[in-house]
Amino acid sequence: MTKKKEVFKPLKGKTVKIFVCGVTVYDYTHLGHARTYSFYDTLVRFLRYSGYKVTYLQNVTDVGHLTEDTGEDKVERKAKQEKKHPLEIANFYLENHLQVVDRLKLLRPDILAKATDHIKEITEQVETIIQNGYAYVVNGSVYFDVSKFRDYGKLSKKIPKELKAGARVEINVDKTDPHDFVLWIKATLEHVLGWSSPWNEWGYPGWHIEDTAIALKYFGSQYDIHGGAIELAFPHHEAEIAQAEATTKIKPYVKYWVHSGLLTINGQKMSKSLGNFIRVFDALENHSPETLRLWIASTYYRKPLDYNEKDLEVARKKVEKVRITLERIKENYTKARRKEYFSDSIKKLKKEFLDAMNDDLNTPLALTKFFEIISLVNKNIDNNKFSKSDLKLAEDTVLEFGNLFQIISEVKKKEMPKEVMDLIKRREIFRKIGNFAAADAIRDEIKEKYGIIVEDTKEGIKWKFVE
Repeated sequence: MTKKKEVFKPLKGKTVKIFVCGVTVYDYTHLGHARTYSFYDTLVRFLRYSGYKVTYLQNVTDVGHLTEDTGEDKVERKAKQEKKHPLEIANFYLENHLQVVDRLKLLRPDILAKATDHIKEITEQVETIIQNGYAYVVNGSVYFDVSKFRDYGKLSKKIPKELKAGARVEINVDKTDPHDFVLWIKATLEHVLGWSSPWNEWGYPGWHIEDTAIALKYFGSQYDIHGGAIELAFPHHEAEIAQAEATTKIKPYVKYWVHSGLLTINGQKMSKSLGNFIRVFDALENHSPETLRLWIASTYYRKPLDYNEKDLEVARKKVEKVRITLERIKENYTKARRKEYFSDSIKKLKKEFLDAMNDDLNTPLALTKFFEIISLVNKNIDNNKFSKSDLKLAEDTVLEFGNLFQIISEVKKKEMPKEVMDLIKRREIFRKIGNFAAADAIRDEIKEKYGIIVEDTKEGIKWKFVE
């Protein structure tokens, strides 16, 4: 809200309550979701790593999220298209989302709260807002009166009177002002998901009120961190502040707001109309979870992230380099010397890594320090300058920091990847028959594709990573 970095001090000791806006369950989980939830996963992991006791809450929007074009409930519209019950649609796509969460090695939230399970809390909050003078009822629907909440716009720095009608707000003839937003919607009987309320016999909640009703139930009138993608800052998060503070009259509702940047596909906004909408499961057909997680963490979380194959290939090579480094450490324990060679350097890089993470989660800089550790380890193994304590510190550090980002792939073998070994075998065949041009071409391919330099020595073939 201050638009500057602040020293993080939780409201209560070392206890942290963090709420992140969850998915609207009407379609498959896409790469934009992956970018958002991967970052907050890293944030939660790092807070816990740093000694905080974290409660992680997400909501699930299974009713009330209206489309900007027609004003239809997104879940209901999908249910009509597929001729199914809305809860069947919601449960199907929620299960898909949770499968994505598990595949990407994301932590499941401590509390995952569906809007439809919290109708009582929602209607009670709407009643309180009306009683406190911040909302009005028209034709059975309830609207928040933005003019009564003087702080409206303090997060996004958007002033209601300066906004054009229709700019990220619904135009509705029942509203006193175009910027007022719906808390409860009177529904026709065709709307399958509905509940009785003090204002009508059949209705359902608006999108914004779901988040605050859920957060107030589990966290109370104030909590530490609210997260979500930057496109939610206005009007969604602005509305949340207004609703919560109009209900409790306690400020601030949230101490720290943290927003992640947008995702683009080859420089364009991802959308179905452009044909560049990528589901997470489709991306996982070509890239490992570790590759996607490293690719996401390689861009500062506030900046836009572009999906392109070139950057993903770089991330894939780096993930492989981490895996092989851990294998090399294990292989060389028996060859270790007594003298320590590089433990002090690792300790220095560890501090620089943590300094970067503590500076508003500067993950690109932290990863730079992480891969400096990887390079240091390989250089000393290549030069036979390492002790058991060097290797143990290196292994512990790589696992410790790699797991913050979930970029440690499973170590299955003690040799190089099978595809690299196959290329080396082919290269040896060409060398034996004197076709050195073909052998050199394979060596260049291994270097270019896998970042590994193959060397022929008197003791046989040796290899090391490209620095």
